[in-house]
Amino acid sequence: MPTLQEVKIDLEESSLRALLRPDTNADRKIVAEGDSWFAYPLVKDIIDHLRSMGYAVKRHSKPGDTLENMVYGTDFSLAPRVRRANNHGPISLAETLRSVQNYRPRFVLFSAGGNDIVGPELGQYLHHKRSGLPLFREQVFRDSVQGYIRRAILAFLESIWQIDPTVHILMHGYDYAIPNGTQYELIGIRFSGPWILPNFARKGITVRQEQNRIIRQLVDIYNEMLMGLDQAYPNFHHIDLRGRFGDEAQWHNEIHLTREGFEEVAGLFHERMVQILAYNPLV
Repeated sequence: MPTLQEVKIDLEESSLRALLRPDTNADRKIVAEGDSWFAYPLVKDIIDHLRSMGYAVKRHSKPGDTLENMVYGTDFSLAPRVRRANNHGPISLAETLRSVQNYRPRFVLFSAGGNDIVGPELGQYLHHKRSGLPLFREQVFRDSVQGYIRRAILAFLESIWQIDPTVHILMHGYDYAIPNGTQYELIGIRFSGPWILPNFARKGITVRQEQNRIIRQLVDIYNEMLMGLDQAYPNFHHIDLRGRFGDEAQWHNEIHLTREGFEEVAGLFHERMVQILAYNPLV
């Protein structure tokens, strides 16, 4: 029986073969850029499920990747002898654009922003509980989402549409994460995380109800921004996942769904693509 990793490799190879075949329907072609929701190690993620359904997907997503890196590039090198630092530029964006140019997909899927908010970044949006100030620095977060984050997403969209203005770009906005301290774990070995609970603890925010309320505000404000882009750009489509995964059993850890959860999200992407095309390209 093949391992899950072998299944993922087989899906990757079959997708690439389909992308290169001249007879492959363009409406089945997808280029995907994103974070671990599109590239989750050793768990069948959203892209894996779409491939199993019959879509041909060129994937550029990487676990832990940030929106900032995907669009602007954060890789660098140091040259101590000349006391200089060099930024390598938007390598990831260039690769995504090259795939759009080469494969001419009808759809680009985007999963980004979560790693720019949770983790150490979360602390800048919180006041310490003993300060007596509101726990959530709402205006600071709104300014960040409507400013830097929105601008980065727009830069991604506009770069894609410069190559092909007919491409439809679909982007989800996550669901309300579970601040329960669970990590990415495999056969008892903990590899990464937790991402949320320690940052609340550093700020003295230890009551679960308070944590959940802040998570809801973070996710709602982020989704509201994406909804605004959806209304402003006909070829941008927001996939709203809020409230779909309210049971902790639906989460593999604090910020990642289970295989079944990712399958449900893949189904939502498929439904939206069918709606856009007005027919099912997999039939």
